[in-house]
Amino acid sequence: MWISLLALPAAADDLQLILHDPTGTTAPGDVCDAALCTSLVTLIEGATETVDLAFYGFRHQSRLLQAAKAAQKRGVRVRVVVDMDVDGHNYYTSTPDWLETFEVRTDHETDLATKARKRSYSGRDRCRRPTGFQGPLQCLSLDMGDRCYVTAHASREPLTFQGDIMHDKFAVVDSRHVWTGSANASDSGTGGYNANLVILVDSPRVASWYTDEFEQMYVHGRYHASKERGSDRRHWIETNEVHVTSWFSPQDKPIDKHVRALLQGAEHRIDVAVFFLTHKGIAQDLLDAKRRGVKVRVIMDATAAKNGYSKHEVLRAAGIPVKIEDWGGKMHAKSMVIDSEMIVGGSMNFTAAGERGNDENTLLIRSRRHAAQYEAWFESLWNSIGDQWLRGRPDPESRASGTSCTDGVDNDFDDLADEDDPGCSDSPPALPSLPPGRVVPKPSGGRCTWDMD
Repeated sequence: MWISLLALPAAADDLQLILHDPTGTTAPGDVCDAALCTSLVTLIEGATETVDLAFYGFRHQSRLLQAAKAAQKRGVRVRVVVDMDVDGHNYYTSTPDWLETFEVRTDHETDLATKARKRSYSGRDRCRRPTGFQGPLQCLSLDMGDRCYVTAHASREPLTFQGDIMHDKFAVVDSRHVWTGSANASDSGTGGYNANLVILVDSPRVASWYTDEFEQMYVHGRYHASKERGSDRRHWIETNEVHVTSWFSPQDKPIDKHVRALLQGAEHRIDVAVFFLTHKGIAQDLLDAKRRGVKVRVIMDATAAKNGYSKHEVLRAAGIPVKIEDWGGKMHAKSMVIDSEMIVGGSMNFTAAGERGNDENTLLIRSRRHAAQYEAWFESLWNSIGDQWLRGRPDPESRASGTSCTDGVDNDFDDLADEDDPGCSDSPPALPSLPPGRVVPKPSGGRCTWDMD
């Protein structure tokens, strides 16, 4: 199952996992009391030479901003990369504060060039479009052994290109320390309202990988498909206990070339904690693992479960337990643990966009000690979610979802929050349906195809 990895020195703290449980947090805020945030601030406050920050954006994390300002004032070189869409906007509202203070680079020009090359699709749909779904059509057939799950996935609304996303969340400090993972630098991310996984690595070699990636963007203006593959393609560090590697999207294709191989080699157990799971290859690998006797469980985010491309319903149809979180905050990790030994983590959702378009980083960590830590976190989160959400899905902004009706957040991205959202009323509307799917017998000796009757 395992591929060769590169090993860290044997000190116990050379690689640390910060696994955040959000269930005791009632709302996001401009606070920095979670280890997700304090760990990053501590690195910046201790910086003596360089701080490189590649983040999707920034929101309401004033202590982080002050730490970066103080570092710059004492002579530390601070460089920043953020996302910018084709209209020159960043999703996070505090990003302009960083633009005013530091030399910040963005992917704006790359997105404009990509948009200019894009052509709208006007051809005939290859399969029957579900009623009421107007987005790009995905004709889908997944193999369940003696049966096939056949469906057509699409978003309800048409999708317009707003730019590929510089979706990284990483810091490199003094060419030695790497802070990375799924937590955005925001009140809901590093502020502790969402479930997230952060990975801290103390290694000049790992830091060099991330510096190379950072400088492709910051120095050379290469984002998304224009990035080049690095020279050190083994990307592994090893010791007797901890092995780590990192791969970058889109140039390294981490799902197709690395993550799927791990899933296909799983023998006993796979636990997945993820925000979006729309990648059909990963869905098929989980189905195949279930069929060969691997115990598979998945925790997904409630907002992501409203997505017309989500694969949770086919997993459930095959008997894989999938719980949709019912907290106020989100399941925002992009992670899994395999056979109590291998951890997958980083910034990349399990989506085609994360694999092929966005700037992302994905770490693979082989360590039974860290895997045990991850499994304990996963078990706690699993037990915090009601068993009714093994079948249905809670409205992410409703009384069924923790503190979502009192947290001041638009949890379902409909421009309404708390009591203004119909989901928080005494008579909440039903959730919009997802694209329908059907389970059909697989022909003897045949294969599943999307055009099966």
